[in-house]
Amino acid sequence: MTEGILEQSRLISERYNVSSLCAKVFAASALSDERIEELLAGDETLSTSRAECVQQACERILRARENHEKVFVGGDYDADGICATAIMKKTLDLLKIENGYYIPDRFKEGYGLSAATVRLAYEKGYTLIITVDNGVRAFEAMQEAKNLGIDLIITDHHRIEEEPDALTVVHPDYMEPEYEYLSGAGVALEISRSLIGNDDELTAMAAVAAIADVMPVWKENRKIILKGMSVLKQKKPRSLYVLLYPGSTVTARNIAFQIVPKLNSIGRMHELSNVNTVPRYLLARDEQTIARYALQIEQVNDARKALSETQTKTASEMVGDEKIQIICREDFHEGICGLIAGRIAAEIQRPVLVMTRNGDLYKGSGRSVPGFDLFAFLSPFEELAAFGGHEQAVGLSVACQDFEAFVEHVRREAEKAEVTAEEDLETAIPLSPEDVTIDAVMELEGLQPLSKEVSTLFVLDCHDLYPVYETPKVAKYEISCRSGKLEAVLYKRKKIAVTPSSRTLFGHLGINRWRSRVSCQFEIEKAE
Repeated sequence: MTEGILEQSRLISERYNVSSLCAKVFAASALSDERIEELLAGDETLSTSRAECVQQACERILRARENHEKVFVGGDYDADGICATAIMKKTLDLLKIENGYYIPDRFKEGYGLSAATVRLAYEKGYTLIITVDNGVRAFEAMQEAKNLGIDLIITDHHRIEEEPDALTVVHPDYMEPEYEYLSGAGVALEISRSLIGNDDELTAMAAVAAIADVMPVWKENRKIILKGMSVLKQKKPRSLYVLLYPGSTVTARNIAFQIVPKLNSIGRMHELSNVNTVPRYLLARDEQTIARYALQIEQVNDARKALSETQTKTASEMVGDEKIQIICREDFHEGICGLIAGRIAAEIQRPVLVMTRNGDLYKGSGRSVPGFDLFAFLSPFEELAAFGGHEQAVGLSVACQDFEAFVEHVRREAEKAEVTAEEDLETAIPLSPEDVTIDAVMELEGLQPLSKEVSTLFVLDCHDLYPVYETPKVAKYEISCRSGKLEAVLYKRKKIAVTPSSRTLFGHLGINRWRSRVSCQFEIEKAE
């Protein structure tokens, strides 16, 4: 950290009356006054979009109620899409509009509203279709709806590359700047709020969805997440709350690692479950129904974890020396290819594609490393039968007859590209012993959830590192600090080497609560 940033952190500490720890985080992340004030405000007061696209969608939905029309909701199979489907369904239910919904099978039908689904909706008498968390690229479905005379409202937050042809498109690009970071469920929530007003449980669903999609935690999105977490702390909706581990507190991290994977597992493990049952579960009120279905979700997620662990081990043994790894086996489960790719990419610090065979296609997912745009790298490849995603994560399909050529093409182009992961350790925030107090760390925790551009990676120079105890999964150390003994924890799965001679530790700060004892804890990410 430069002297200039240190001076800036001192000024921030004085101006905003925050600890030196928080001030260093603000300065190192180059946050504007507006961003700092937003973090410190902790505002949960929601607003409602008055954008023209929202108003047009609401007017058409209300007209459907007046005309006793049937309204169809086209959803998506991930946590964001599932929550968005539940939000839209409950809204239509409360308006007493006859409605139905359908979430496509991830593997048999793929992503987004299809022309076949539009035809089926038409045959069943639906006259209005509303997409949630998808639709801006469903061009065949748009044309089919137009041919059949069905009105189509698209609500989505994915990148618009070509103007959709629909009655109206509700999208953050067409809404006020306050709403630019909304998830798919967040967009659905804005329509809901305009139609039925505030509904705390729907807000909680939108909060979980925003965390699931790793959306920037600013503006209205931040308010939705904060408000939704407050609702979950009241154990509402019960269907989401019971997905937390027993005894867990409601935090963004716990939502991300406990609730979200369970919702996503239903769409991934299609042979064990039906994703179309999940919106009904989210809206359930009966305790017995919730308990029974939550147990089923747990079982599906446990199966997903076991399979993921086994196949990740297999895939790890197939890693070679190529700059971009392509790991393919016909017995890999398509639903967990992305999870496998993510784990291996994090371990080897190179982009990874994990693929399996599905009929006449090889299908799979890719995960990148910080600083390498995998989406941009693969976009020009002519061998791709289907492709989508963003800089760090992609989904792709390649025809079997083109697969060998695709692999060679990737390897050839990778040799020309710079695919080294960006080292973020240089931007780690130096900790002084006086920075680390329980009050300061709790103040930092109180700012959660933080957007990914807010750096909380710290570097600590230690001269006294004492091993405390070690298990097969974790090792604990003590570091001498001015405020007392600072605990350091190392999770073995991260495969980080820490020795008594380690003098520089990189990691994150947190509060360790054990029974009646509260202490600061440093989670080690790297040691030198």
